[in-house]
Amino acid sequence: MGSKRIGLNVRNAEALLADLPRYYDLSVTVLQDFGGPSVYFHRQALLAQAADFLGDRHIEMIYATLASWGMHRMGDPEDTKAKLVEFDVFRSNILACRPELTALRNERFKNVTPMHYKALLRGLEDVYGRLRVSISDSTLVANAKTLAHILPHLIAPIDRQYTVRFFTQDATEFFTKSGKYRLPQVPEGIGKQFELFVDLSMKIKAMFDQCDRTTFQVTGQGFNTSYPKIIDNLIMAFVKTVEPPQVIP
Repeated sequence: MGSKRIGLNVRNAEALLADLPRYYDLSVTVLQDFGGPSVYFHRQALLAQAADFLGDRHIEMIYATLASWGMHRMGDPEDTKAKLVEFDVFRSNILACRPELTALRNERFKNVTPMHYKALLRGLEDVYGRLRVSISDSTLVANAKTLAHILPHLIAPIDRQYTVRFFTQDATEFFTKSGKYRLPQVPEGIGKQFELFVDLSMKIKAMFDQCDRTTFQVTGQGFNTSYPKIIDNLIMAFVKTVEPPQVIP
């Protein structure tokens, strides 16, 4: 028999939407697993975004948020690629994209059609390619999380553990038989990673469009800071509820 082909029948979004109130209740408390700095700097970045778009404090708070969200680890760069570039590099590359980013500042995830949303995402290809966030060659997570704090009402944060897993592995495939998480795959090369960014963002938008919006609202509290972030919170809540298989000794 051949090996199981992962991700051919991913039904997670369907399952989540079928029990949306339950997952929303769980998502409100999902921040408890991340600690104070993760929430504090996230909220400060969004407050700075509203007060002074791409001003010094806004960019500083994005940088601090990324560090608190696990994008920067101490140690030799040869041993870990989870390191942010130096702040001056991070700042200058964002500011080089100011015109394109400013043009999208007032766009809203909740208001646009899927076709228009895809066009907006495609319009970010040059920006995505010019950002310098991490020393790693893998750009998907770092760039998406950065853009999510520049355009929080348009872009959702993306990561491997939750977003990529949710959309590429059915819940029955999250774990190996030994009870360990199966590693979600991200393609090599910035072009393919941008395509995955667009694909995942479109799937997040499709989920939002299917939600009963009376189930939730943006409160500005905790991680409940925008519609894209609420969908991200729902995805985290879903993944966290999936239990590993019982391993019989």
